[in-house]
Amino acid sequence: MMRKCVPLRLDGGEYRLRLTLRGQRRLRERFGEETLQTVLLAAADGERMSALLGEALEWEGANNPTTDGEALYDLLVDAGYHGQERFGALAFDIAAASGLLSERQVGQLKDALRETVEQAFGEMLRGAREDGSAHPEMQEERSDGPFPGAA
Repeated sequence: MMRKCVPLRLDGGEYRLRLTLRGQRRLRERFGEETLQTVLLAAADGERMSALLGEALEWEGANNPTTDGEALYDLLVDAGYHGQERFGALAFDIAAASGLLSERQVGQLKDALRETVEQAFGEMLRGAREDGSAHPEMQEERSDGPFPGAA
């Protein structure tokens, strides 16, 4: 029997992700919120993302190499998944494969998340340029040292 899922190839393993009703219920019980809310928050919350992945790994017929959401999260990071956009997109895709969202809604959510992240970082960078300083973690290494013009 073929089931709709999100296929992933990571570190030589093949994973198939999908939330069953049982998985949705467990997420609802664990976080005290509707499953869709957990999905939406997972992009910015490693605990929710790991829990979502763990539940999405565990369904009959998946035959995933692991059912440990934290282990899969680490594999995703090692494979280049970084930032809210990438993890959010995966969470939204899992929700669509599980019947929680339509493909159209997934596209709208991905667009909204991308715009929000771009706006947030764009404002930080513009603010840094306007006053001539930069957020400490966003400073570029300069050849003239930390105090330009001081000699």
